[in-house]
Amino acid sequence: VLAAEAFQREELDAAFAEGLAAAEDLAAAEVAASNAEDTATRSRAFTYLPSNPEYGQRRRTFDDASGDAANAVEIRRGEPVTDRKSKFQAFAAKVSHKGQVDWVLRSLLEDRKIAAATHNIFAYRYQDAVRNVQVADNDDDGEDGAGSKLAELLSLAGCEDVLVMVSRWYGGIQLGPDRFKHIRHVAAAVLDEAGWTTRGRSSGGGSGAKKGR
Repeated sequence: VLAAEAFQREELDAAFAEGLAAAEDLAAAEVAASNAEDTATRSRAFTYLPSNPEYGQRRRTFDDASGDAANAVEIRRGEPVTDRKSKFQAFAAKVSHKGQVDWVLRSLLEDRKIAAATHNIFAYRYQDAVRNVQVADNDDDGEDGAGSKLAELLSLAGCEDVLVMVSRWYGGIQLGPDRFKHIRHVAAAVLDEAGWTTRGRSSGGGSGAKKGR
């Protein structure tokens, strides 16, 4: 009888241990799944840390929605222009809401070469279909006055639902007012090539523009 009772106790202990182990495995799996989900969410978010904060660049934080493929649009890349070791290059995209604006900015700033630029100046304007108002904004990224010049270009060129960014890699030699000439020139060129300006539309632009993410 004692032997039978001991055997039963051993069976109960073994069953309890198996149940405990299974519960621990389930809890561990749930924690791992939760951590994986948190990691995936964090990986979709993005923080841009400027390479040249001494030139007025600022940190930018993008939420996970900025990486949503539903906001993806084509980004056009213009030809770079170099003057006294400073290089300027423009990028442009069609946008119709803030989600697309954030997607474009994030996509560009995730590019290591662009992220290393001394200034990433941008401007955009689009018609908000829901509120039936025009939304527009610009940013100098430390190049004082450059953002407003891009905004003025978009307006004067008749651009609608467009974002344009100009990256400048400073070469160590100050260019004075010439820097604004180059910023405007490369921006206008990529917009004309895309056929998104009044001049570009009238000349049939858009077919020969270089494309890229």
